[in-house]
Amino acid sequence: MTNFFTALDLIGLILLCFYSFQMLLAALLPKPRRSAPADPGLRFTFLIPALNEAQVIEATVRNLRLVSPGDRVAVIDDGSDDATAVLVSALAASDPGVLLLRRVAPEARQGKGKALNWAVTELLAGLRAEGADLSREVFAVIDADGRIGPELLAEARRALGDRQVMGAQARVRIRQSAQRLQPANLIGRMLEQQQDVEFFITRHLQVLRSHWHTAALCGNGQFMRASYVAEQFARGVDPWPDVLLEDFASGLEVRLAQPAHRLAFLEHPVTQQGLPDLRRFTRQRARWTQGTLQCLPYLGRLWRTGVPLLARLDFTYFILGPWFNVVIVLTLLTQPLRWATGAHGLILSPEVGLTVSLLNLGLQLNWLIRYQLENRMPAGRVLFTAASFPVYGFALFLSLPLAFKNHFTGRRTWDKSARHAEPEGGTRGPGVNAAPSGD
Repeated sequence: MTNFFTALDLIGLILLCFYSFQMLLAALLPKPRRSAPADPGLRFTFLIPALNEAQVIEATVRNLRLVSPGDRVAVIDDGSDDATAVLVSALAASDPGVLLLRRVAPEARQGKGKALNWAVTELLAGLRAEGADLSREVFAVIDADGRIGPELLAEARRALGDRQVMGAQARVRIRQSAQRLQPANLIGRMLEQQQDVEFFITRHLQVLRSHWHTAALCGNGQFMRASYVAEQFARGVDPWPDVLLEDFASGLEVRLAQPAHRLAFLEHPVTQQGLPDLRRFTRQRARWTQGTLQCLPYLGRLWRTGVPLLARLDFTYFILGPWFNVVIVLTLLTQPLRWATGAHGLILSPEVGLTVSLLNLGLQLNWLIRYQLENRMPAGRVLFTAASFPVYGFALFLSLPLAFKNHFTGRRTWDKSARHAEPEGGTRGPGVNAAPSGD
């Protein structure tokens, strides 16, 4: 038993070192420079997968039409039973730049990936009929509560000016709720705050990945060149795979299709609502983790292709992440058993143990300080953010066994994130302002 605990602790310590090294690189490495000029001839088609989005869909469509009036917005109604289709139909009736694509049962509600694949098939047929140059056409996936500014599209033109870039991902920011903080919504507001911190850290990791062109595609704010999408269909491959993490898998497919293909990261953000509810947040993260588990078969293809080594290592580390997390959790959960049996694991000297503890604390403090510097939060907000870390960690801890349970029992339901109505004029929060809605 002691040997088992020792091996478990040793693996956990090695994983902690890998994680710390990754975080240090993310904190220190500058963003690589782009050399390709912007492509002013790119045309965007915004894709909005929508299932019961009546509370947010109008503002999102108006935002996109205001920011990019020369492009099209295609809302993919995936079998809504609320007023989503009615609202979009009214917008489309007065604006030829708005298009409603409707899926009905039994095809509807089979997941975001299938909805996107179906929609772009329809749109590609129209683009070919127009004689469009597909290499200059770009599909941009925006969540039903997403908001962007014109700066993001300008940056996308620069990134996609490189003809080897097939996909790009915008930074994501969380709009904080406008209601007053009260005991009843304390946990929810803490989760909202930590979601923005999480995406802040993700921004630095995406910059790191940009050095080997593996920026993860995250769904909201995802750009993909139409010519690549068409080539995937011609090869019999869905651009968005049928997994619960279809966005990340779509980026994997980009690199696997041709090793020379690149993925880019865009600094200008798309904003979205947070999940101010512990149960909903836990279910969402369980879905994300389960989606990562479903990507495990990609490892074989990844290591059989000519994808550069650093890119392969990066993707591998992400795909194996849930299994690494299980090891970390087991080192914690086995502590009572060790006490009961008198068995020991890896015994570290007090100096090494203190160093590991300070390293973990230092990483948390590093991101808190950097987040504060970017958002210029008052002291009370800084303390609130620091106090939110344990709540966020507890929610992630709850999501891990749920993800594995769903995965091994075959439950593949795509649990949609619920939205809430927002007051006119946007929301509030440190450095997170809603983009103009066009209202």
